[in-house]
Amino acid sequence: MVSSFSVRVSPSGQTAVVDSSMVDDGALSATSPSFVDLAWKSYSKNARYTVVREGTPVAELKAGSSSFRDTHVVPGAKYQYRIIPELVGDHSQARTFGLQVTVPTTAKGESDLTAMRASVAARGKAAAAASTTTLTWTTFIPEARLAAPTVGGKAVCTYGKGYTFGGDNRGFDWKNSRYRTSVSATIKWSNKSVEGNTSIGATHVYDKNGKLVAKKTASNESFARKLGNGSNYIDMRLSTQARNPFCGSMTMGNAISGAMQFRVYSNGDWQIRSGVHRLMPNHYMYIYNGGRVTDVYKRKYASPFCLVGSAGCEPADLTGYTGHYN
Repeated sequence: MVSSFSVRVSPSGQTAVVDSSMVDDGALSATSPSFVDLAWKSYSKNARYTVVREGTPVAELKAGSSSFRDTHVVPGAKYQYRIIPELVGDHSQARTFGLQVTVPTTAKGESDLTAMRASVAARGKAAAAASTTTLTWTTFIPEARLAAPTVGGKAVCTYGKGYTFGGDNRGFDWKNSRYRTSVSATIKWSNKSVEGNTSIGATHVYDKNGKLVAKKTASNESFARKLGNGSNYIDMRLSTQARNPFCGSMTMGNAISGAMQFRVYSNGDWQIRSGVHRLMPNHYMYIYNGGRVTDVYKRKYASPFCLVGSAGCEPADLTGYTGHYN
């Protein structure tokens, strides 16, 4: 595997751990124990950008800026940055960059250069530890039972007032095998192949006495497939789709719906390049890599009405999320 990390002179002219994994996309980061440098290709010479760290804006840059230095960092800390453009004029080439960085730690009596070299070595060791990497995207209803949605006391679908849908009675736990939908993509790094697997959980309906009155399994419309690869990354597209089997044609759209383009780097980095999902039910993504599990994304649902239609169920934007798996 080709490492995208190296200790060298950064674009700012200082020695740092330079991460070039996103150079082809137009972004680069460099870290030392005392700073984080970010650089990117601007979509316009007059474009303005806002830099967000861990969800909080840290800088609103002047027009024409294409770099930023953050000196308010803690050695050993991991930070997720998003570089967000202000969309003015022709912004067809604009994009949000997501970058995950780890600030090197300097031990007592150790030089910054030694610390940075150790950081690069640790990254390389972690990347070589596993021959396969699996990304899993599951959706689940956290409650054991969920009241069937009604409008004005009338059933929206086949069952209404007095009935409940069976839930999965679980939380964000990767070991739990109960779900509404599950889609996974397993990467074999030796030949950069991707194997996709999907599954749908059966939907149960209960009456007011808790008696099971109906059971159906939605049609499986989910998929995971490879889009392409580079020397140190693989691009995939994952889609999780399932209609409520008790609603039929009375509703618009899928009850569970989401799709994304996901890039996985051999050095342990990942990024969601684009994607959205409807806010029902809970969504959970994680990476399994050589016995180690890293959470990628967690989102609780917005409303039970998303089970039966798209009205009032705004999509969640996945674009720009980044991280590092162990």
